[in-house]
Amino acid sequence: MDWEAIAKAGLTVGAPVAAIVGLGSRKRRLRGEIRENLALVEEIEKSEPLREFSLVSGWLHGRIALDVAKLTGQELDTGKKPIPWGGVVFAAVLGLVSAAWTYWLVRDGFVWYSVIPGTVAALMALSLMGQVTGREKAPHEQGPLPPGAVAASTEWASERVATSLALAAAGGIDNRLQPGMQADVVLRFAKLLQLGAYEAALDLADDNWLLCRLQSWLWNNREHYGPGIPELESHLDEMAADLSGHATWSDFVNSEAHQFGRAWGDVDFDSYGVAGNRRRVAADLDVVILAPVGPTGGYFVMSATALPDAMIFLVRYADERWRVSNHVGISPPSPGWPPTWWSTDDPVIATLPDPGSGQSGDAVVADSPPPATTSESTDD
Repeated sequence: MDWEAIAKAGLTVGAPVAAIVGLGSRKRRLRGEIRENLALVEEIEKSEPLREFSLVSGWLHGRIALDVAKLTGQELDTGKKPIPWGGVVFAAVLGLVSAAWTYWLVRDGFVWYSVIPGTVAALMALSLMGQVTGREKAPHEQGPLPPGAVAASTEWASERVATSLALAAAGGIDNRLQPGMQADVVLRFAKLLQLGAYEAALDLADDNWLLCRLQSWLWNNREHYGPGIPELESHLDEMAADLSGHATWSDFVNSEAHQFGRAWGDVDFDSYGVAGNRRRVAADLDVVILAPVGPTGGYFVMSATALPDAMIFLVRYADERWRVSNHVGISPPSPGWPPTWWSTDDPVIATLPDPGSGQSGDAVVADSPPPATTSESTDD
């Protein structure tokens, strides 16, 4: 047998076939469709009726975006559950053994007890189909990703490279996670409070934050240090003169550490990410938003999106460093009796009488801190 002639004939026939298959491959088709649609968009833009009075251009741009996502392997839906390979192998082995046994039993004619291994083989075949098909996740199973979000995969080195370039192209990479910068300060501040290291966390907060925390604590305990505002003011002045040496400082620190530890004790900050866009509210004020990303490396959103369980912090730049100014709002807290934290969920404010009612507010318990988490609409 002339093996060389057979090989040459195979190459002669196989090369054109491979070329045809390559030209007809999914990725090549997608590239061709993208090029054609881009050219079609240019033609549509030249038509004033189509451009001004219809959504045709927008539809086509959306189609192009979806095709590019498919071409680059981006997962735009809720993803699929992983194949349970252990169950697949078990079902395959048991099914093959049962099928072989059934064949051996009926090789000379049907016998009734061959139904038993035959049924097992059929059930294993159905099990295989169920384990490898219909694995699409329901929207509520996609984890911490909000509806409409696209996961930024970072499991493999190639995915990390692609994600970092996508973030750079979107303008989402900056120095806010560098030591001493906005996001780094917020994360360290939150973790210290979570651990109960309140005095260490104070080094990362501005003086106004501490003043308002002291006012909140004294107001919540005004039955002991009041009851009137002049008495509260006097006690605050005494504490401010010598914080660590004042008799009630340790009570304040222990109460605050307990409140934040209880509010944030179950939060896994290692699974939280920082919203990509920088949000400046003043020359020296930035908002930092933390949101859970779970096992993903983060996610992109295409429009204003409610971030579930997001945490909002305000940081201020003063004395050549960033410090936390508010842990629940996007404005610095306003000192007062009680202070204003700019949170609609503050239980202390909820107990105050309406303006002009002539009533005094009821006392509230000492361990009712402002809420630690909220949901924020954002375009990150």
